[in-house]
Amino acid sequence: MRLASAVQRANGLEEALAVGGAGLEALGCDVAVVQLAGDHYQLRFLSHRLGSLAHLVPSGGASVKASDPLVVMASGDDAVLVEGVRELSVAWLRTQGLRGDASELEPVRDRAVVVPLAVESDAWGVIIVMHDDLLASDVAPLGLFGLQLGSCLGLLARGDRRTAELELVHRLAVASIRTDLEKLTKDALEAACRTTSSDAGAMHRFDREAERFVLLGDAFGYQGPLADAWRTFTLPEVPATGAPQSMSVRTLPVAAESVLAEGFEHAALVPLTLEEQWVGYLSLFRRGPRPYSASELRSAEILGLQMASVLDRQRLFQDSQRLYADLKASYDELARAQAELVRHERLAALGELAAVMAHEVRNPLGVIFNSLATLKRLTRPTGDAEMLLNMVGEEADRLNRIVADLLDFARPYELVKKPIAIEPFIAGAVDAATQTLQASVPVRVVTSFERELPPFPVDAHLMRQALINLVVNAAQAMPRGGLVTVTARVERVGASPWLVIEVCDEGLGLSARATEKIFQPFFTTKATGTGLGLAVVKRIVESHGGEVTARANPTRGTTFVVRLPGGSDREGVTTPPRPSPAALR
Repeated sequence: MRLASAVQRANGLEEALAVGGAGLEALGCDVAVVQLAGDHYQLRFLSHRLGSLAHLVPSGGASVKASDPLVVMASGDDAVLVEGVRELSVAWLRTQGLRGDASELEPVRDRAVVVPLAVESDAWGVIIVMHDDLLASDVAPLGLFGLQLGSCLGLLARGDRRTAELELVHRLAVASIRTDLEKLTKDALEAACRTTSSDAGAMHRFDREAERFVLLGDAFGYQGPLADAWRTFTLPEVPATGAPQSMSVRTLPVAAESVLAEGFEHAALVPLTLEEQWVGYLSLFRRGPRPYSASELRSAEILGLQMASVLDRQRLFQDSQRLYADLKASYDELARAQAELVRHERLAALGELAAVMAHEVRNPLGVIFNSLATLKRLTRPTGDAEMLLNMVGEEADRLNRIVADLLDFARPYELVKKPIAIEPFIAGAVDAATQTLQASVPVRVVTSFERELPPFPVDAHLMRQALINLVVNAAQAMPRGGLVTVTARVERVGASPWLVIEVCDEGLGLSARATEKIFQPFFTTKATGTGLGLAVVKRIVESHGGEVTARANPTRGTTFVVRLPGGSDREGVTTPPRPSPAALR
């Protein structure tokens, strides 16, 4: 495994062969790597102490025969154990017309495992591993190593090709950037018409996706209605080969009657191809009766070859732009996913820490509350003493609420969704929230329902907590008092029902920065807030497969919108209904 890993880390084919051969040699084996290159053998690696083995495959290579044992073994799929290697080597040398005897091959081991090497599913050559103690049980691991080495060579070969392709794409893309294609097309048509005594000309590029030819720029020397008829055309399925040809306009494959009606009599058609692939078409027209000569067609062909290269560079440049855009989009998506993963990991660690600290703080808080109650009962304080004890009690109570918020935020949620009546459920949550508000602040909370709502599946306990947090947050946003309105309705998106609950206050509203971070843990705009109430709401709503958003009202205040999907949580999440946008304050 270590040897295979070392081979996979190689930077090139030669290095991979050297690393693999040297690794087997370090295990006590003699190694030769032979490639079937064309119609010759080629020795690519040989153990240092087996110089005499080079006679098997001379430096110039030996001719390949279909019946040669190495050819047969290289074409197979499995490694083969060979015995009597010395005698076989002498016999093979003689079949090649080379001198050889057992004394020359004395250093050669008498047993070998021949492992076929396949690169990208094609027979590449063989690895010959020699050792006197090789057994049949050694064939399988050596065969597996051959598969790994062949796979590595394939990857390296594809990498080399891809590097060369990318370098070519880069050069062509740079050339295309510096070229004004329409101006270049116009100049090329002008030169073609001048050198071939043509009255008009047009150049089309081949759209591979639509499989049709599309006019580049404008036709040269002609501005009549024929330009529209000739703007795009298709050809029968003909191979992208062939020389330029001169023909009568009457025999044109496309729009022959229209061209003839415009007074043209002869045409020269020049296919623009590269590597038997359509790139475009150059068309030249002449009003006189003289057909195009061979030299004129040759001039048009030379210009066509140049334009084919330009058009192909332009196509490659456009392809590279699309690839770059796709790659950039992938990188951006990866960056967003990584940032989201980091955020989740940080929140998970923060939740664990919060749970531990909250648990540890709860015990001394209990001692403080008990001690305060006992001191008040025993001493019956008055004046400053009573004021100080009350301050300690209030701060301890605030600390207790912070601990409770931390525990709510860190607690894992396991949903128990059941259909419940929405109106009494919301009314109960609103009543519970108003009981926690200070009586000195004139805050009024009202509910509003457009019509009787059907039962809706939610976790009543968790959603009650979320609604209480939203109502309390709305009341705290109005230190001088005001109206909090809670509305609910059921909307349908396709066949899916969604419960939409809105909590609207008349406070100061949210800034753009606060809107972006309002649901982040520990972010708060209040002097005494913990910044966990809305974070808990977000966790509860998202655990239901829904979403919660905040927007500034057109006049004043803020509206929090909760959207919850209907059905069980196994049915997946669909796109929730979107509210009408409102400008942020």
